[in-house]
Amino acid sequence: MNFIAEQRLARLRPRASKLFLPTVALFVAAFLLSFFTGRLSEQWQNITLWVVSGAIALVLWLIPLLRYLASYTEITNVRVLSRSGLMGQNRDEARLSQVNKVELTKGRSITLHLNGEEPLVLTGLPKHKMVAAELRALSASK
Repeated sequence: MNFIAEQRLARLRPRASKLFLPTVALFVAAFLLSFFTGRLSEQWQNITLWVVSGAIALVLWLIPLLRYLASYTEITNVRVLSRSGLMGQNRDEARLSQVNKVELTKGRSITLHLNGEEPLVLTGLPKHKMVAAELRALSASK
C-alpha cells in the first residue's frame, strides 16, 4: 500500500486568448446600446435595442467567460486531471504511472499515451512546451 499524499503541482487554465472574441462581442453590444440609445423614436425600438444588446452580451460574452472559468487542467504528483464544460461535466483523468509517452503536436496540444487506454489530449494550455517537459519528467520518475 502506498500512503503518499497527493500534492497539487500546478493548476492551469486555458490560454486567455480564447476570451478575445467574446470581449469584442461585449464591446459591440455596448457600442450598439450607447450609440442608438436616445436616437430611436418608438418605445418598442428602444426595448428591442436593450433586449438585443443584452442577448449579445449574455450569449456571446457571459457564457464563454463562464466556460473559460470552469475549465482547468490540474497536475499532481500522482495524476493529471482535465475538466471542461460549463459546469465542469467533462472530466478526463490519467495516472502518471500509466503514461507511456508524452507527445507534443503542432497544434499546441499535448498527448499522453496510456497503457491500454485511449490517449488523453490536453489542448489550449499556456506554455505547452514547458508543461510537456514537466509531464515527461514526472512520468519518467513514476
